[in-house]
Amino acid sequence: MSDSSFLLAVSGGLDSMCMLHFFACKDKPLFAAYVNHGIRRDVVKDSELVKRKCEEYNIPFYELSIDPKIFDVSGKGGFEAIAREARYNLLFELKNKLGADFLATAHHKNDQAETIFLRIARGTGLKGLRGILPEREDGVTRPMLQFTKQDLLNYAEQNKIEWREDSTNKSVEYFRNKVRLQVLPSIESECEGTINSLAHIAELSQKIYPKAIKILDSYFKPFLVSESKGTVLLKYFYLPPMQGYGELFKMWLAHKGISWEETNEDAKFYEKLQKKDSFRFRLGKVHFERKKGLLRVCGCIFYNR
Repeated sequence: MSDSSFLLAVSGGLDSMCMLHFFACKDKPLFAAYVNHGIRRDVVKDSELVKRKCEEYNIPFYELSIDPKIFDVSGKGGFEAIAREARYNLLFELKNKLGADFLATAHHKNDQAETIFLRIARGTGLKGLRGILPEREDGVTRPMLQFTKQDLLNYAEQNKIEWREDSTNKSVEYFRNKVRLQVLPSIESECEGTINSLAHIAELSQKIYPKAIKILDSYFKPFLVSESKGTVLLKYFYLPPMQGYGELFKMWLAHKGISWEETNEDAKFYEKLQKKDSFRFRLGKVHFERKKGLLRVCGCIFYNR
């Protein structure tokens, strides 16, 4: 990455202002972008701070705005998910326009711990336990992931870094904020090291996952007829009647971009896979059909964090 260019996503908060200062001290081609979500009246002060610091560091600054109308559309998920998707769309559009190699976000170790905690609470597999990835295939990088919130507070104090607090981060209306502000601090007070332990789960999963997938690819290769985005076709594949094989099949499918939330129906599906009978079955948005020895699986993608 020595000669790579970076687009920094800077909100004006502690995390991203530390990242901005960190990169400004290095000899790299840089750009910075502030995304206005249009939900707070004081965002002008946030963008002004980021712009002023970018001018001080001689970094080109861009302000992007999300159309507030997207939040009025119902049935498309929660506010946070909608905002995240809109934010990344704008940032990727700018990244491509500038020709930057990477898009850097300021996620840190506490964010990682929150993500792992939430995924465990909601139910997840090894893929989900990888948490926030340090680097993604689409060019997103998280250079601050190794640091805790306290590390960043110390860094800001040592380097006299200015930042602004987002008032919405203090609202426990959002479940993630409740976990951040109440749940994890309470657990950490009773069991010191919880944040690091949860982040370590992600680190281990990130190391184990590709090795496990390599083994599973070797196992399923003889059965695989064809695959495309969100679709897999297998020939003469029947699930061995042994505990755990169903979960391994599910993990392999998730790697292919086909995932579903675990329910009581999973066990019924695994039973059908052990037999040679033709069938049709649905788990969430994933459809399964076996006919004349061919098993077709059609699904969708999850955990693109």
